[in-house]
Amino acid sequence: MKYLSYKACMRTTTITITLLLFCFSLAGFCQLNIEGRVIDAADKKPLIFANVFISNTTKGQQTDDKGRFKLINVPSGTIDLVISYVGYQTFSLQLKADTLRKPLLIMLNADAIELQGVTIKRLKDGFRKYYHIFEEGFMGKTNFSKECKLKNSEALTFSMNNDDSELIIRAEEPLKIENKALGYVVKYQLEEFRYNFKERYISFWGYPFFEEMKTRSDRRRKQWIENRNKAYYGSSQHFLKALTEQKLSEEGYVMHTLIRQNKMLFSVPLVAEKRDSTGNIVTEASKEKMMVDSADLKLRINQSLKKLATNGFARYIQYLVRTPLKESEIVSSHKDVFNIEFTNHLYVIYNKEFEEPQFADGGQKNIPQTSILSLLESPAIVEKNGHLINPLAIVFEGRWGYEKMGELLPLDYLPDLP
Repeated sequence: MKYLSYKACMRTTTITITLLLFCFSLAGFCQLNIEGRVIDAADKKPLIFANVFISNTTKGQQTDDKGRFKLINVPSGTIDLVISYVGYQTFSLQLKADTLRKPLLIMLNADAIELQGVTIKRLKDGFRKYYHIFEEGFMGKTNFSKECKLKNSEALTFSMNNDDSELIIRAEEPLKIENKALGYVVKYQLEEFRYNFKERYISFWGYPFFEEMKTRSDRRRKQWIENRNKAYYGSSQHFLKALTEQKLSEEGYVMHTLIRQNKMLFSVPLVAEKRDSTGNIVTEASKEKMMVDSADLKLRINQSLKKLATNGFARYIQYLVRTPLKESEIVSSHKDVFNIEFTNHLYVIYNKEFEEPQFADGGQKNIPQTSILSLLESPAIVEKNGHLINPLAIVFEGRWGYEKMGELLPLDYLPDLP
């Protein structure tokens, strides 16, 4: 199965939600606080106990009896403010806390039953047939993924699009995932999970909120810290932070350009025709044919390239440019953010951690972790802490494509010593 989704897909979506600013100043406003009210867009009544949180962090709370909320000491930089309430469309707003000067008035609209512009069929036996696809694609297959447990799987709904080519999974309430390896309870506002049967392609997006697990055991707390550090080092966020700081080599990374081209097959005789010096046929070409890839032949003669193995079902060939890339070749600073741009694909090797056996090709042992990056949006914009502002701008394959809930950490996580 091919995994091409980012491990914490978040996006700002255009929904018919009205966002207004109160028309009065707030005395003593702290630039890293966010406050406001959440009300029903139709009757303007406050929504009590609505979930308000900053996606991919531990910052969040529920609204009070007047629909009010106040988040204090929120992270700097670009964040996703998310408000969810059962029966209503999820609200998300990408912002910087230090740009706000007034409280927010957020109006939520009742949720629509159908997906926008898509004809779908609800599956009565979807859980029995397809939950294994969701579990593997959402939780992942890493060792830490095995320590994750979905506590409310009954919240999932399973549907198929009109031509049965895609499985569509949504959730009627935030999913509650216990990650016993990292010591977090993740409340994940799943907006959509899709599986394409033909392409074997998985994508999902939503908004995670983290709560620390409680324990009186020093030993368990120490293990959580060790596991969190292990999840962080070698992660896509760690890589992007090292890239912007130009510390890839120091942090254990090597980058190469990966050239991937579709196969161009044509048939030729298994035994070629032979002629003598006068042009007469000495040996007829055999009737048995074999398939030759012209794209492969073309790339093979370039000594600066090294061919990488693909599985027999792949429709492409891929070659690695032997000379490693420098940070300056793909990243440039722009004000307080960084632009990531590259051609073809990016092949990243992390030398400080071996790949888990289930992901190693051909039973190889002690091989470094490798990932492949493809740009869907150029440039991809990254903040100095490694936060990819639009996670859907980059498709991750390989190691980072396998990492799902098992390695998911808060955006503001910093490695700590046990």
